[in-house]
Amino acid sequence: MPFRLAALILAIFCVGTAELSPSGMLDDLSADLAVSIATAGLLVTAYALTMVVGGPAVTALTTRVRRKTLLVALLAVFVLGNVVCALAPGFGVLMTGRVLTAAVHGTFMAVCVVTAGDMVGPGKGGGAVAATQLGINLATVLGVPMGSFLAQHYDWRAPFGVVAALATAAIGLVLAWVPDTPAPTVTAAHEARVFRRPNVWGTVGVTVLCSAGMFTLITYMVPLLTGVGRLPRQWVPAVLLAYGVGSIVGNLLGGRFADRGIDRAVGHLSWALVAVCLLVWLLAPYGPAGALALVLFSLATFALIPGLQAKVLTEAADAPTLSLTANMSAFGLGAALGSWLGGLLTESAYGTRAVPLGAAALTASGALLVLGLRRAARRTPHTFPIAVSTPER
Repeated sequence: MPFRLAALILAIFCVGTAELSPSGMLDDLSADLAVSIATAGLLVTAYALTMVVGGPAVTALTTRVRRKTLLVALLAVFVLGNVVCALAPGFGVLMTGRVLTAAVHGTFMAVCVVTAGDMVGPGKGGGAVAATQLGINLATVLGVPMGSFLAQHYDWRAPFGVVAALATAAIGLVLAWVPDTPAPTVTAAHEARVFRRPNVWGTVGVTVLCSAGMFTLITYMVPLLTGVGRLPRQWVPAVLLAYGVGSIVGNLLGGRFADRGIDRAVGHLSWALVAVCLLVWLLAPYGPAGALALVLFSLATFALIPGLQAKVLTEAADAPTLSLTANMSAFGLGAALGSWLGGLLTESAYGTRAVPLGAAALTASGALLVLGLRRAARRTPHTFPIAVSTPER
């Protein structure tokens, strides 16, 4: 099992690094491509919007494909997209490569979580999500600082080339170590029936709002550090490294909290994230203190994510692949909304200083929706299975 999980973690690390790395090198992209910071931020927005549409579409088209075959095929498309980014002569081609990789992101992550869920067994939904989320944590702790370092000392194209090479290695590990399970027997139409349930839509809505709050700040945290906090640019990779360490700690805690009680974990941690966003706003002008607040932000963010993913599994346990893909699309929609709002705030009269307040407002909306869902659940008991099981995710 450790080798099987390692193959998935490396693959997810590559996907996560490609998704997040532009956030750590917006200044370099802006300068080299002769576009504004907000325009460079559209690389994050477009990626997220493509996930929203591409994830469910790709999942519906590949429902009957064996998981191992599907993982390899999606990784191959991902490698191609990153090669396009690495060779891009300008902003348009770079955007094309980003869209290509984003189209397979949601389905790939969903299949990874379902595969990990099969490995850990039923009743461990939070732990399964946390195990795969470790790949994203490593992307945050290693991948994003690596991208920022390479962009500063070589070229912004270098991180995409490195990711393409690592993803090629991940294909070999998946072929060697991940078990080849039969294709799911359920159809996409059968899985789509879970979306008749109001709680499923409500859970997806919570994900949209909370992830929007996260990405409002994540996308513009480097301009916040250097522009508002006056932190020297050479310190940025170290801050991003510390941010990544916080994400690992948060992920481990979040998985444990979710396994002890998903609703309580999501409720408490969403409000904790609101408080931390306000703390970032308060300390942002003070350089090192603002950097420390961003590390706390990473801890709170990644503690919440396993609960958000595990919650959709409890509400749609009989359709794990499509429901998790939809939740990944919800993360993408939230990321698009958050990065768009962050760009608006950055170019407004309030400037980058207001970005943490926008993040807090969106996250608070998600926390309020969690309260509403819990009250509705008390009035209307579930009439469908809610135990976390991952028969084919």
